[in-house]
Amino acid sequence: MKKNLFLLMITLALSGCSKVMYTESVYTVDYREYINSGFTISPTVTGFDYQPISNIEVVFTSGDLRKGESDKDLLPVVPYKGYTGKTNKFSPSGKRMMDKIVSEAKQLGANGLIDFKTSYSPTRKAWTASGIAVKIKQP
Repeated sequence: MKKNLFLLMITLALSGCSKVMYTESVYTVDYREYINSGFTISPTVTGFDYQPISNIEVVFTSGDLRKGESDKDLLPVVPYKGYTGKTNKFSPSGKRMMDKIVSEAKQLGANGLIDFKTSYSPTRKAWTASGIAVKIKQP
């Protein structure tokens, strides 16, 4: 019994109290660069005459960079806004996600993405960008 009580006390002492700091975060996925180049992006599937090509889902998992991997268009993962320390953990920027999914769609011959969505899974620490690659018919 004393041994169990001692282990419980050690566990409580080592776990300590951690503060959850107040933060505000804004995440944007800007379509303008792609739309201005003639690529259509829409969160809906209606209003277009199109030929579907493929479903696309791209998953970006936050974490350490692999050796030789560029941090271009990645965001450093920091504990709070204004943090000045060093980090080796990164997550994707909106631009990185858009560049990747648009590039994949174009490789399939698409000129648009419909039913476009982005989401974040805090348990997996992963962002997902998905949609339907389509060939939009011009009137």
